[in-house]
Amino acid sequence: MSRGTLGPKLRLSMHAAGETGRALLTRVYLSPFMRWRFGRSEPEKLVLAPQDLRASDPTRAAEFVAGRYTFAGKTIVLNEVSPFAVAPPSPAWRETLLGFTWLRHLRAADGLAGKQAARRLVSDFVRSNLRFQPEALDPLLTARRLLSWVSMAPMVLDGADRGFYKAFIRAIAWQASYLLHAGRNTTDGMPRLLCAVAVMQVSLCLTDKVSLRRPAQRWLISELTRQILSDGIHISRNPQANIELLLDLLPLRQSFSARNAVAPPELLGAIDRMMPMLRFFRHADGAFAAFNGMGYTQSHLIATLLAYDDARGKPVQNAPHGGYQRVEGHGAVLLVDTGTPPPISVSQEAHAGTLSFEFSADNFRIVVNCGAPAAGRENWRHLARSTGAHSTAIVNDASSSHFAGGTRKPGMGGRAILSGPKHVEVARDTTPTAVTLTASHDGYRHDFGLIHKRELTLSQITGALEGRDSFLDSRNEPWLGRYPALLRFHLHPAVAARPANGDTQIVITLPNGKEWLFLADVPFTLAETAHLANPEGPRRSVQIVMTLPDGEHTMSWAFLPADPV
Repeated sequence: MSRGTLGPKLRLSMHAAGETGRALLTRVYLSPFMRWRFGRSEPEKLVLAPQDLRASDPTRAAEFVAGRYTFAGKTIVLNEVSPFAVAPPSPAWRETLLGFTWLRHLRAADGLAGKQAARRLVSDFVRSNLRFQPEALDPLLTARRLLSWVSMAPMVLDGADRGFYKAFIRAIAWQASYLLHAGRNTTDGMPRLLCAVAVMQVSLCLTDKVSLRRPAQRWLISELTRQILSDGIHISRNPQANIELLLDLLPLRQSFSARNAVAPPELLGAIDRMMPMLRFFRHADGAFAAFNGMGYTQSHLIATLLAYDDARGKPVQNAPHGGYQRVEGHGAVLLVDTGTPPPISVSQEAHAGTLSFEFSADNFRIVVNCGAPAAGRENWRHLARSTGAHSTAIVNDASSSHFAGGTRKPGMGGRAILSGPKHVEVARDTTPTAVTLTASHDGYRHDFGLIHKRELTLSQITGALEGRDSFLDSRNEPWLGRYPALLRFHLHPAVAARPANGDTQIVITLPNGKEWLFLADVPFTLAETAHLANPEGPRRSVQIVMTLPDGEHTMSWAFLPADPV
């Protein structure tokens, strides 16, 4: 065992031990005694249905009513057979089914059809033994199911008989009590925080749940304090986490008010810190930057959340705790990842993209990262997390972080990041004409003996972006290593690129017809790539690839508007 891999292997062992412990605890919670304990008290009634901020789709509603179930890219058509009684076409399909997040679509159905279908599907689950199976009581799925059930309760219960009403309320209460215990041991990060949110929400929605409310509030406060950083970014560093959590935290805040209960300051403070981050990560076209697990931006969700933003001001430019920088100038937006990997326990979706950036101008994204693929595209996920899928430097085709499995190679990593850059230094210099970011990371220091230093300058006059990438040794001297070092600039699939002027520059044409030029002081080529952050699946695109010449240690480049006027 080499000295360099001892740390990651020990961390992997500890991570695996945690997963095994959580599985054992789940089996304990599902024992007959614990099932009796969680379900021995019964609340009187449901007194509150929180608002669901997610939109409903009438087309999906019509499909469910007709017995057509499409989840995670797979479809099953059933005739008077419950979807809970058939073999799932994929694990992702079954997980989506059991989470009940799709229940909201049925409120968009015409007449009584949606209500009847919703009640029938909930009844199928409540009256089946499936609800006591480990797969159905995965804490994250249970949390999502509870939040869906209480928000959609008016639709589900409209026209229901007393027997179904009691079974429905009993099922909610039992799952909330179960989740209060099992959720504390589930996967760290957003899954655990969502479990705390779900239990807190249920305790406010049901009568006679004061005994549940007190521990739920303590748990919620603990998780919010730990997971929402001082600048409002989630500890996982995934921008998607901010979106998903706000969609549930805002209704929870409303529920406290509706029950005439005082919301904890930690909840209000977390929301206040998280809301500005919605503007921080937005490009000129409204899409979020694809960092650390962020996929396709659902613009309607962002618009809904921004309606709750009382400040409505210019986004902050520096998120030092989350590890991101934002620069704006003359209609251009530059977003840069300047952080270290998140803690191992919350790194399951994190990417090896340190010092990667995204750049947009004229209301279109130009340079992007490949982004996270949609559900059902798991074969792309490991590749999406590699350094090569980001607009940054890559050395010897190896990622700047070690993934579980003891490797840096794309396509081979496990779920957690075990090690990566330990020191990321950032400096910001602002003048009336330009803003310059200078950052460096040591993710390649141990294996290849180099420090990657990146200098990015955004003009406040023209919106042009100029960059300089340096490869230095531990003494801050020029790195003269034997390994190939490349720069990759992944272009958004909506833009077109072609070589020009004798292959000394690239012309980038935006969808509105405006042109930008790419120039560099070393040879570069255009190569194929894939943009993964799309709901319909990967889209072909191109990337600009620069190779560090032998004997050199710097590469300079620029994205310039062809007509800066």
